[in-house]
Amino acid sequence: MFRLASPILLKAIKVYGVSSILYETLLGMLQTIDVDLVALTYALAVEGLFIFMKSAQIEVPAWVEAIQDLT
Repeated sequence: MFRLASPILLKAIKVYGVSSILYETLLGMLQTIDVDLVALTYALAVEGLFIFMKSAQIEVPAWVEAIQDLT
């Protein structure tokens, strides 16, 4: 399982590294346009979970795919 998840985790670490470099700029821009950062974090976490579940070779329940279609 870890062998399948490691490329995804490495990409997430790279994205986190880039975003941490631009952290101050990104936060300033998002606060300027009045984005709720907590809601944005939860939305990104849910989408990341969906991407992980679809790219990993595990059986995805039908209700999870139905929830993704609603979001």
